[in-house]
Amino acid sequence: MNKHYLAIAFCAMATGTFASENTEINHSPVSAENLNYGDPTASFSTLGVSRSGDATQINGMLGLGDNIFQLDLGLADKNTKDDKLDYNYRGRYFHVTDGLGFSVDVLGDRASTTALAGMIYKFQVTDNILLFPMLSVGRTAVDVEEPLPPGIGINGQPTERVLKHKLDSTVYQAGLYGMYAFDAGHWLYANPRSTYVQQAKEWVAQVEVGGGYMVSDSVSVGFKVEHTAESDISRKDTTGWVQANYYF
Repeated sequence: MNKHYLAIAFCAMATGTFASENTEINHSPVSAENLNYGDPTASFSTLGVSRSGDATQINGMLGLGDNIFQLDLGLADKNTKDDKLDYNYRGRYFHVTDGLGFSVDVLGDRASTTALAGMIYKFQVTDNILLFPMLSVGRTAVDVEEPLPPGIGINGQPTERVLKHKLDSTVYQAGLYGMYAFDAGHWLYANPRSTYVQQAKEWVAQVEVGGGYMVSDSVSVGFKVEHTAESDISRKDTTGWVQANYYF
């Protein structure tokens, strides 16, 4: 098996797996003046847009108390090599029970699909410093096209040939989301995480850092930088994003 192809699904899965676990783990009400939109345990509704150097993503979330529904849709500037739309997506449902948050995700792109079940727990170290250990397990499947030796066409010229098949693996991911919440509503965070791909028997380390600045009571601008370490199934990669959100 060529382990490289599992990285296709892994890269799609890893982006923001834990960065938006938005629901209210503490069942006590959060007043509007105390709500920080960077807090991954806050329940709220928002519509936003994110932009990297070569892709755009629309981010939507609906908070209904302890139940959260989230949908992210992304589109690259350029089509795939076979001239098809290069897209990605994530749908999430999140719920809280006795201080533990539980999530179910379905995400993927044109070549892969991943389903994850996860949980998160909140530790409030101080009024401004919060820590959230996170754990997820799931299954990923990738459509693979492996090149074969060229064939001979009807005109006697070489033709490209590929072998199409599907690879799948169980995946496990552990992470820690750490956040500093400013009294004025702004925030900074860091989210290191590591994913084990069972089929490849490989760990992949990643880290995401970012922050947000409230320009008004209902609008924020922010940034995030995602870094993936090199391994047998992942390439070293760093991507920066700018973001804007409206809250309602």
